[in-house]
Amino acid sequence: MIRYLLLIGFFIFYAGVHASPAQVQDADAPVSSAAGLAKSSDTGAEAVKRLSLSELIHQVVAQNQQIKIQKAQWDIKQAEEAGTHAIFEPEFVTAAEYEDNRQKNTPQESLNRLGEDVYKERNWDYSFTLEGLVPTGGKLSLDYDLRDLSNSVTKSLTDEDDEYQMFLGLNLRQPLLKNAGIGTTKTAIRVAQSESQVSFQEYRQEMMRTISKATAGYWDFYQAQENLKLIQESVRIADKILIDNRQRHRTGKMAKTEVLEAMAGVDSRRALSSEAQHEHRDAANRLSKVLSMAPTQGSVRLEATDKPVVEKLDFDDQAIAQRAFELQPEYLEARERLKKADIKLSFAKNQRWPELDLIASYGFNGLDFSRSESWDQIENGDFNSWSVGIEFRLPIGGGIKSRSELKKAQLEIKSQLLALKDIEVIMTNNIDTALHHIASAEEQRRYADGIVELRKRLLDAELARLNAGKSSTRLILEKEDDYRNAKQFALKNRVELQTALIELELAGGTILLKHGVEIMDVKL
Repeated sequence: MIRYLLLIGFFIFYAGVHASPAQVQDADAPVSSAAGLAKSSDTGAEAVKRLSLSELIHQVVAQNQQIKIQKAQWDIKQAEEAGTHAIFEPEFVTAAEYEDNRQKNTPQESLNRLGEDVYKERNWDYSFTLEGLVPTGGKLSLDYDLRDLSNSVTKSLTDEDDEYQMFLGLNLRQPLLKNAGIGTTKTAIRVAQSESQVSFQEYRQEMMRTISKATAGYWDFYQAQENLKLIQESVRIADKILIDNRQRHRTGKMAKTEVLEAMAGVDSRRALSSEAQHEHRDAANRLSKVLSMAPTQGSVRLEATDKPVVEKLDFDDQAIAQRAFELQPEYLEARERLKKADIKLSFAKNQRWPELDLIASYGFNGLDFSRSESWDQIENGDFNSWSVGIEFRLPIGGGIKSRSELKKAQLEIKSQLLALKDIEVIMTNNIDTALHHIASAEEQRRYADGIVELRKRLLDAELARLNAGKSSTRLILEKEDDYRNAKQFALKNRVELQTALIELELAGGTILLKHGVEIMDVKL
């Protein structure tokens, strides 16, 4: 029997130690080193820093400060969750007390103590306890008590200086109503796990927002880069026309007004070039901001290497919505908050019960003039003792606090259900808006490409007329302006289509999967 008690004590210790969760693995998205993400090449005095969209995304994940802050918040919640498992950690408690007492006996005490006038005692009390909480809510302890007793009565009767009194046994207090059950006992753990999942989805949400911002910024930068090239090419063409006109004017083949027209064309395009350079720089700095780094300085020029790819645009609305319910962080976070509210509601319902606890004890006693003999009595199990009983506790006012907490939990459930429904409506509307945006942008892109082709043909025709002496510098510059504006409009519409696709990826929750930085265990 003694061995069984010791085994139970070991079980208390083992179960408590192994109740804490394993360390959560770092779930950082796969990122590349910040060094070497952008390839640089020297072109004379100016270094070109080439950057693809994929390189930008992985660098953003590795460097963006807002993502790091949200990741730190998730780490904090994981640490808090690990701490809640400490309720099952067993505790070892030991105490020692020395008592030295000398007193005169009353007549009755003197009669009971062999007629002695003075009673003297010197006692040592030692206690050793291994206690812990079991999943059902009960408190179990393995107790060992040792009393080293020495008093004048013992010496008079036995001629022994000391006697040793021992007890080894188990004590249990198990709730039967309030605070009973595995779910109730683990409420704090389950709430902390839910809060950790909420923080995880907030981390994913921040990654999605930042990556969508970075992707949109990349295409804005690409548009500014290509727009600058178009205007610089327009300046080059106007410069060539000006040079040709001046040459013809010197040879008397062209009027002065044609030279002035060409000069006005050059100056107007150079003004546009200056504005385009500023827009290009502004777009580059916005990229630097999302990368949480200082802007490129001096002779370093950033260059976007990816181009908008127009794929076959065919979407299944239902499949996109279904996928969104599996991946959208805001929706998953709302579900987790509803789950946490449901846990609290279950706990609040349990707390409405009165307290009814089962109290039980079982152990063995030993008493002898030596420690070993006293312990032998415990091992032999000759002097066992046990008790069992119940304890009932009921608030006279009916449980004012628990009633209030239950009402609060019920209202929280209602609030979270409404929030979840609202998010579902917003999600479906955002997906529908993004799909219509894509359809509109694709239609405009096709029209814009057609306009480019028409403007190119009109410019070619006007150049042919100029060579035949039937056109003028002003008309050529106007046609070139129209052609450049058409290409800029087509460029804008291609970027607008990319922006619409980003909106769909964001609304559908697939943007992290698209760029290979998803940190949830999901499949494409």
